[in-house]
Amino acid sequence: MTTPTGGADQAVRVQGRRRGADLERAIFEAVIDQLGTVGYAKLTMEGVAAAARTGKAALYRRWDNRDDLVRDALGTLLPGPPDVPEGTPLRAGLLILLHYFDSALFGSRGAAFQAVAAGSGNDVTMLRALFQARVTDPCQDRILALLRRDVPAGGASTTDEAHQRAFATVGPAMLTYNCVNGQDRSTDRQIESIVDAVLLPLAHAHRSASARKPG
Repeated sequence: MTTPTGGADQAVRVQGRRRGADLERAIFEAVIDQLGTVGYAKLTMEGVAAAARTGKAALYRRWDNRDDLVRDALGTLLPGPPDVPEGTPLRAGLLILLHYFDSALFGSRGAAFQAVAAGSGNDVTMLRALFQARVTDPCQDRILALLRRDVPAGGASTTDEAHQRAFATVGPAMLTYNCVNGQDRSTDRQIESIVDAVLLPLAHAHRSASARKPG
């Protein structure tokens, strides 16, 4: 007796079924794997299904197209920034957040790198927007909160807003620049240099200016 041949989907089914969260996790991992190996422009639903060892039908039941699938995969697997507890010194908090940001850039086998460093064009606009919303903006918000904690009580005013927000962009911008220019993941020493040689002097200048403002 021969086994009927019903294509790749049927071949996958005989290997054993995964359902629910297990199947979704396997699909998301396959998306990350495909981003790292073939890139976003060449990523296909068929390729993801093969990498996840499932059938295309399992993908199309959940997502209408590649963009929706990739958006959900990265949105799920890209970690949000950690909370920095009250009372954490500015330097320690900055190190925590910049280590997080660098890890997000280079984690998940380079999928985040693909999102921010791929060539220009509509193919990567969604990926960059997702990385910005999921990682960059929340990280900058945490840095902004740290800076505001560090200002003397009553010293800051609404006129400082632009300077504070500019400060919050510096560290992530430097790490992103290194990433898109082909540098490997930053070392502890490199991140400490950004904090000690760039961010803390800027924070000190801001703190001093705020302390001089009339109450």
